[in-house]
Amino acid sequence: MSTEAMDEPEDQLLRIGVFSTLSRISVRMLRHYQDRGLLAPAWVDPVTGYRFYAAGQLADAQMITVMRDAGMGLAPMSELLAGRADPATVRRLVAEHRARLESDRAAIAARSAALDLIEPAIARTLREDTTVTADVRLQTLPAMTVASLRGMLPSYADEGQLWERLMPLAARSGARFPAAPVSGATFHDPDYRDSDADVEIWMEAERPFSPVPPLACEEWPEREVVMATLRGSYDGISEVMEALGAHIAEHRLETGPMFNIYRVGPATDPDPAHWVTDVCVPVVRR
Repeated sequence: MSTEAMDEPEDQLLRIGVFSTLSRISVRMLRHYQDRGLLAPAWVDPVTGYRFYAAGQLADAQMITVMRDAGMGLAPMSELLAGRADPATVRRLVAEHRARLESDRAAIAARSAALDLIEPAIARTLREDTTVTADVRLQTLPAMTVASLRGMLPSYADEGQLWERLMPLAARSGARFPAAPVSGATFHDPDYRDSDADVEIWMEAERPFSPVPPLACEEWPEREVVMATLRGSYDGISEVMEALGAHIAEHRLETGPMFNIYRVGPATDPDPAHWVTDVCVPVVRR
């Protein structure tokens, strides 16, 4: 608002303290919003530096508080303010933030579940008998033909994205599977990755076939592996990993990429209590 429009601009404007009270936004945050270009004062006294706001800006302030309470960041708040006249823009930005909230909700649920495991984990480390009870053994897996699909995933937990693609590709390739095929997932990263996981899923096929890319048909020779069986949900995976680590270290084994064999899994039984997973580490050299 130009000072040329009136002799005393502040007479028709609200001081920052009054505007703060009416808008329910602290003075500190009003200054922060000004610095970020979200809500600038209508006029700033060039002598005193006092900030003044127009009464009409209370509507913008109300919109900002609603977006703030919804957890929006400054960038989407600014974009939403600028594009509020376009219903399509508003719907898009609200939908994007809703998706972020759903993702946050899932992350909070996962953290809450992990929190429940802290006391049992501490209790186990404090026991005098800390012997790992998981059944670890050397086993030779037979040779087999597999249909496999490999890809980079956001995380290991996103393995299901590959499984959704495997069966349609297998059908187009004419692959045939036994009544109870062996299936699993191989984790090719040389170390654990928090993101961009290199995962290959696979399923035993009856015979070789001509694959439709990115599906592959592979002939696997028999392999010697260190194997431990996890019964139930993956909450118990830590003990299995400890047992595998102890066996590999004790026998000084050189190993290859770890893989899981899903004997009973989500695809066949939705109850995690019934799941059976063979966690395998190939032996490259003794």
